[in-house]
Amino acid sequence: MLLLHLSWHLDGEARLWAEDPALPPQPPPKPGRPPKVAKPRAHPFAASAADLRAALANAAPLAGLGEFEAGEFTLLLPSTKDGPQASPGLVRDEDVDAVCDRLSPWTVPALSLNRSAAISLLDELSEELGGVQLGDSVHYWRAVAALADEFVRAGRLLPGLEVVDNVATAVWRPLPATAEDFARLQALREAMPPMARASVTESMIRSAKDTGWEAAEVPSTRRVLISQLGKLVDTLVRDRLADSDAQRSPAPSGSAHQRWVHALASRSGTLDASSNDVAALSEDLEAWTQPLRATQERGLRLCFRLSPPDPDANPSKVDAAAEIDEDVVSISRGAWRIDFLLQAADDPSLLVEAEVAWHSTGKTLQVLERYIEHPQEALLEELGRALRLFPALEDALHEARPTRLEVSAGEAYEFLSQYAPVLEQSGFGIIVPAWWDEPERRLGAKLETRSKSSSDPQSSGSGLGARQLLDFHWKVALGDEELSKEELERLAELKMPLVRVRGQWVSLRPEDIERALRLFEQGEGGEMTAAEAIRAGLGLEEAAERLPVVAHEFGGWLGELLEQDFEEQLAAAKTPEKFDGTLRPYQERGLAWLCYLERLGFGACLADDMGLGKTIQVLARMVEERAESTSPGTTLLVCPLSVVGNWKHEAHKFAPELDVYVHHGPERRHGDVLQDAIAEADLVVTTYGVVRSDVDELRRVDWHRVVLDEAQKIKNSSAGRTQAVRALSARHRIALTGTPVENKLLELWSIMHFLNPGLLGSAKAFHEKLAKPIEVQGDERKAEILRRLTGPFILRRLKTDERIISDLPEKIEIKEYCNLTREQTTLYKAVVDEMLERIKLADDMERRGLVLAMMTRLKQVCNHPAQFLQDGSSVDDRSGKLDRLENLAQEILDAGDKALIFTQYTEMGRLIRQQLQRRLGKRVLYLHGGTPQKKRDEMVERFQSPDGPPFFLLSLHAGGTGLTLTAASHVIHYDRWWNPAVEDQATDRAFRIGQTSNVQVRKFICEGTLEEKIDQIIERKKNLADQVLTDGEAWLTELTTDELRELVELSEEALT
Repeated sequence: MLLLHLSWHLDGEARLWAEDPALPPQPPPKPGRPPKVAKPRAHPFAASAADLRAALANAAPLAGLGEFEAGEFTLLLPSTKDGPQASPGLVRDEDVDAVCDRLSPWTVPALSLNRSAAISLLDELSEELGGVQLGDSVHYWRAVAALADEFVRAGRLLPGLEVVDNVATAVWRPLPATAEDFARLQALREAMPPMARASVTESMIRSAKDTGWEAAEVPSTRRVLISQLGKLVDTLVRDRLADSDAQRSPAPSGSAHQRWVHALASRSGTLDASSNDVAALSEDLEAWTQPLRATQERGLRLCFRLSPPDPDANPSKVDAAAEIDEDVVSISRGAWRIDFLLQAADDPSLLVEAEVAWHSTGKTLQVLERYIEHPQEALLEELGRALRLFPALEDALHEARPTRLEVSAGEAYEFLSQYAPVLEQSGFGIIVPAWWDEPERRLGAKLETRSKSSSDPQSSGSGLGARQLLDFHWKVALGDEELSKEELERLAELKMPLVRVRGQWVSLRPEDIERALRLFEQGEGGEMTAAEAIRAGLGLEEAAERLPVVAHEFGGWLGELLEQDFEEQLAAAKTPEKFDGTLRPYQERGLAWLCYLERLGFGACLADDMGLGKTIQVLARMVEERAESTSPGTTLLVCPLSVVGNWKHEAHKFAPELDVYVHHGPERRHGDVLQDAIAEADLVVTTYGVVRSDVDELRRVDWHRVVLDEAQKIKNSSAGRTQAVRALSARHRIALTGTPVENKLLELWSIMHFLNPGLLGSAKAFHEKLAKPIEVQGDERKAEILRRLTGPFILRRLKTDERIISDLPEKIEIKEYCNLTREQTTLYKAVVDEMLERIKLADDMERRGLVLAMMTRLKQVCNHPAQFLQDGSSVDDRSGKLDRLENLAQEILDAGDKALIFTQYTEMGRLIRQQLQRRLGKRVLYLHGGTPQKKRDEMVERFQSPDGPPFFLLSLHAGGTGLTLTAASHVIHYDRWWNPAVEDQATDRAFRIGQTSNVQVRKFICEGTLEEKIDQIIERKKNLADQVLTDGEAWLTELTTDELRELVELSEEALT
């Protein structure tokens, strides 16, 4: 897996390059004595530009990839005496032990792209790029580009002028203004990876010329960040002005100021003016921006802090004629106060009262460990700058030493609603009461809903879910208090925009009053769907007349679902009589939950931790409903190809009365034959790829239920497979996933939109009103509302939950049935035909050898064609087992767990290690018979450490005994030894004294092959297995040729 990096060049272009772990870590040695100052050499494991282009083309459909120009540039990197140090994210088969003791220049092949293309690329790149892993520098510059975009969207920009080599350019720069801006800039400075400033510049070359590269003047993190952030902002502004008249029309012939304004909107920004005009313009701009620059240079800014009057100072009750409880609503005649403070730009918590500044006697004021130069001058200059934006300050400036401004409630409201936002955008600090931005602390609408008596899904058991109609009523509320129209009119007459309700300040904004009065006039009640009610509760929809929804009260079944502990509503569930197994208590609760939501008509996301039995909970629900109804209908199960066999076997094992039809493979049914097969089946198992291909046929079916396994596969809302599964018609929908949210909340929206269309509104509204405030701004209130109103539809239990641990056995054994690929099927049949013919003609001694050879070859084919062919061919997408292992390993990684992986074959171990490291970008330890004892001990120690590699691959012979590996909570037997004692002994590397977690043991079996048939024999003779099967495969040599044929020939399941 290539590790992708991004660097910026002085010419403004971005350079993409990558490290390739398959290339040697060191360049060939050069004869002769090395120079005193090392000259740039070719980076030994940097991918070629052609390989990088090909990898990116295979990984994602990136716009303009073909236009990226190939070239090279030089980086200054930590190095050993032999080669550069690998980046932390690069995973090699073997670690390089040499010590990094120097900085050396290395030339790397690269793809160059302009800044606009680079911004688009950073936005398009995702974590799931096959064969390409994103390096720290890519993640870092993506975060910087996101901040630049926020500056542009918010208009926090400062136009300026740059003159380089006598060329004048109009530029846009970011204008950090809010406390959050400064905090994020500080965080980005501290988080900058070394690679982000490793590009070699001319100044670095000059500084290293005589004394060596250790003395090179590497630019500071602050300089690099400010420079690149400014260029990104400038590019984004010009991109947004791409269709403006300024970019299409020639520069005006007027003054230098007019031409500068035109250049600000032009594509290049170049200013055509004489040197004298440029100098004069530069002076004017310097004077214009001097106050801002002075603020930034000092690191201090003026901060305004608004405080309400003391509630005990001259409180005034609302006129009793208003018929409002005077103990509830009150106003205050006391003055509001705007205090002046000096605030550190890089640490908003450091505040100096104006009074302290005025009483300082020297030129320097010490506050904690900070020294503030000329605090009184800074305060006056900042007040003068703010006066232009906030004229009311003039009254305070009549004093010699202004410290505060007293204002009325109306003026305080004007400050909050009009002046504070402008001042903050202009770089001043603003501290206002926390309640000002809380929606429930303003006049708004309260939504009340009640179940319609004629359509209560609780009683009918046939709910319409999000489409269920409810009676609703809007009420006008001020804080927690409901207001009548008369009460609202009386409050409006007071013209007091800020009042106290039960001791808490709330705002009576004029626009809210007008909307509320119109709401009364137009009527407050009617019918709405459950989806509309939930969207209103989430803040995704406003009330009538665009009045904000500040509260909600859901009654009836919707209130029981959303507002109460819904688990109390679940009817007790027991293992269904015809379910061939026993559900654990937490699985019975899961079954009851599925039944409850389906009776209401809602889709359900079962998001239990891996290994907790999501599959059997769904199968139990299918068995349970057949006890209630003779023909509930057909369930469609959509899953990755690697688990098709697993679903079929689990259904046969736990729900043998279910008729299962697997719709997959080139010979799968179509047309009327398919419709007949679906009508006869209880469960149809298919894959995401087949649904996408056959969507026109499958959407014609009225499915009783559609179940998505590994539902994270539809987290990309615009992907073809997501659109295909959404097109299916179904009465019930279930999503199974261990990771409902991996990176972004929009992934949750995509899954919920499949389950309950419309419940969370449009993707755009969800992103703007919920996802962005939660992810970017850390809005805990909105996060809590989202949790509360989506929680009933998502059931998530972890192995670490106290209620779960007590239900679980200490060791869970799971058989993973894997499908053969078409290539594996062809090879398997060829081996069987050839070897059985040879066995039939062989004498006894030769026959024994041929039988064992056939078993080995067939096991190799089941493992991977590349192991059998020994031709060094490609590994991707050729083995059902390896595909399943990749998916399983990703789940284990996402869960933060560790795993042991056992195989009998050294060659297969090598293939597994390479593939997992390439696909997952994580170190995989590999212990085999050739591993020295010292290295073996080091591996064990690394794996057992909390931050050690997540996967330990072991050959069964070398790692089956003598090791304690209790850091693993998963054990995977990739291929079978067919000796239970040996397999159990290997499993016990994890399951032994010191193990604090439940251990999940998975045994991979290729469906329809000798692996499945021998496993069945072992299961039938389990009591004798330890005694009879101690010789591994030797007992197979005693079988007759007909018995062998029956054992090794492919069954029908393997051919579908």
